[in-house]
Amino acid sequence: MAKVIAIASQKGGVGKTTTVINLGVSLAIFQQKTLVIDIDPQGSIAETFHLSSFDLPHGLYDVFVNKIPLSMAVTDIGLENFNIVPSNVENEDDEMELYTAAFNLKLLRNIINPYRKVYDYILIDCPPNLGTLTMNAIIASDAVIIPVQCEYYSIKSLGKFLRSIRNIANKFNKQLKIHGILITMFDARLKKSREIAEELKRSFKKLLFETKIPRNSKLAEAPSLGKPIALLDINSKGAISYLSLAEEVVKK
Repeated sequence: MAKVIAIASQKGGVGKTTTVINLGVSLAIFQQKTLVIDIDPQGSIAETFHLSSFDLPHGLYDVFVNKIPLSMAVTDIGLENFNIVPSNVENEDDEMELYTAAFNLKLLRNIINPYRKVYDYILIDCPPNLGTLTMNAIIASDAVIIPVQCEYYSIKSLGKFLRSIRNIANKFNKQLKIHGILITMFDARLKKSREIAEELKRSFKKLLFETKIPRNSKLAEAPSLGKPIALLDINSKGAISYLSLAEEVVKK
């Protein structure tokens, strides 16, 4: 049975999509059959693999709005044990329809459930807010991973976001676990980054992943080349860190 994990944050630019893609590929490298679902209307998952609308006959928009089976939206990008469901939102009207369909807060859970027997892991890339799409993901998931940067404002909003997730879980998904808080874009050379990482460790203790995702030029370059970091340079610090994260996720 697949473990369903939402990767969520109220703050944009924290490496959420980067984490979904590279964690997913790392799990696939460990022979874990993995599906990545993009419910963020920005459609960054498809863009990362340089897939245009011409490459994507169907996506999550069609699943939510046009009620097609999820299997019709699953896209094989040529990597073993790894598939994606792109969001394929073309314009503002599509985005409004997607959010409206998501007022059925259990819609994604009902869509995903039949596919739990097909995959080992299903990862969900959420929008940077707590709207109906993110709520769908939280309600559909077994666990949540929260990426966070070592910045003051990130820490300030993290406690509030955790409370919000727990409130949603108490109403709709009492089995939900916080899988972990993941430090991203970590620069060990900066004293401030080290201090905030220590503060996160003190404040959130066992919730914090041991793995920290470093600032890494190869990791930043990978999306422009249409590749996950493991295929660009598996010996880079970025690739090694995501493989380490995948090990932690599997162990948990």
